Amino acid sequence: MSSLAMSLPDGYSLLRAEEKLDALWARVSSDPYPEGALPTSVPGPWGRRKLFSTEFNRGSFELPGDELPPDRPKLVHTYGTCALVTLKITSPHAYTGVFAKGGAALLRFSDAKGGGAFMPSIALKFMVTGKPSLNLLALPTAYREKGDLRCFSSAYSNATVPAKEFDSKLVQSAFQKAAKALGGTRLYAVYLPLHHLAGLHADGTSAASPVVPDRVEFHPTEEAKRACPDGKDFRTSLGRMPAGIKLFDVRVGEKIDQPTQPMGEVWLDSTFVASRYGDERLFFAHDVGPTTSTPH
Repeated sequence: MSSLAMSLPDGYSLLRAEEKLDALWARVSSDPYPEGALPTSVPGPWGRRKLFSTEFNRGSFELPGDELPPDRPKLVHTYGTCALVTLKITSPHAYTGVFAKGGAALLRFSDAKGGGAFMPSIALKFMVTGKPSLNLLALPTAYREKGDLRCFSSAYSNATVPAKEFDSKLVQSAFQKAAKALGGTRLYAVYLPLHHLAGLHADGTSAASPVVPDRVEFHPTEEAKRACPDGKDFRTSLGRMPAGIKLFDVRVGEKIDQPTQPMGEVWLDSTFVASRYGDERLFFAHDVGPTTSTPH
């Protein structure tokens, strides 16, 4: 059976965090692309025109759950590969929620652009008992060299450098406008707030007094760099990595423009799987962050 014909089980949203992760990973890993048959064609400029629409971009914030509707294509981050990971908190700090305890997550590496211009990105999905998942999305912290196909030559952050290309600038502007239309007051084109991650624990309980970092950074380890061979397709390279290695050292900062401090580590718990479900149905909702209605 094609994974696209599958759907998450009835009552999925009410399950315990561990059960949700198991159910979602079963979908992602059940139908991998055949060896040597990874899709590469991405929507062209006309196909991506919806990205300039505030209304279309609202869906990135408003669509419920962990699955995309079958009729909504991924116009960016079209292709990727997924694995199970664990965020381990290894250094003391004051931040709350997911940042306090870490935990198991689903990680997706994807190409934010496609079509020959490789822009790697990472997305982490932390499950929450009885409530929607918490998603953390990050892009490279600095401009990448043209032709660099490596996943671990960049550090990643929720706060990154602005786009250089005109069309990418327009997309970032439209995305920011969508957040503003939803009342967002802190989401910028190159900055994604972390308040949702600091405000909730995996068991569904809220942090009594949330303490939110402004910046989180994922720094690839030397072990990860050695384990990921260079290749023409990042999905193939990541698929050759063995489970059980440390992928990233994680750092956090109180302010977006101040130095970060050690917080934890991300460890690889499974091999990477590139699948049609992961590309066409798996959904990482964006969080609009503080809004005009957020109490102060």
